Amino acid sequence: IASIASSGCLVLSLQPAYDTKSVAYDEALIGQWENADDQTSATIEQAQWRSYKITYADRFTTRTFQGNLTKVGTGRYLDLTEVRGTDFGPYLVPVHGLFRVTLDGDTLAAAALDYEWWTAALKAKTLGRLGVSIDDRRNVVVSSTTSELRQWLQRSPASAFGAAMTFTRKR
Repeated sequence: IASIASSGCLVLSLQPAYDTKSVAYDEALIGQWENADDQTSATIEQAQWRSYKITYADRFTTRTFQGNLTKVGTGRYLDLTEVRGTDFGPYLVPVHGLFRVTLDGDTLAAAALDYEWWTAALKAKTLGRLGVSIDDRRNVVVSSTTSELRQWLQRSPASAFGAAMTFTRKR
């Protein structure tokens, strides 16, 4: 969540990792979460149609996202987009940030797609059928369909995801 809230180099997708059949919902994600080491927090609230409103805050900024949970194989993924409802015009395209999430009691771990792994895989041409490019901000942009992205996630290497950020539930 931290990486998508920053202005650094990101791995983003033009299409979501979920479709109407694969959207999942887990009420256990609802709550206030914090990472004391990084001085970050995330508030996850129920939103419309099995989605989440996620407010992420660090020492410098607060950002709000819409999140959709999906399951691919044994993995669970949270797909984040900027909050919908604001039209910034026809030349801005909404993008999706993808996080592999695990929930164990009051501990939530979220691992974003790893930028270094993706740039190396793009250079080595080892991404198979995925359509991937680098934009003018140095972000990795996946342009594949939802179906192709889900097929890739089914067999994705663990190294394609960065180190997980770990949050604990605030009491």
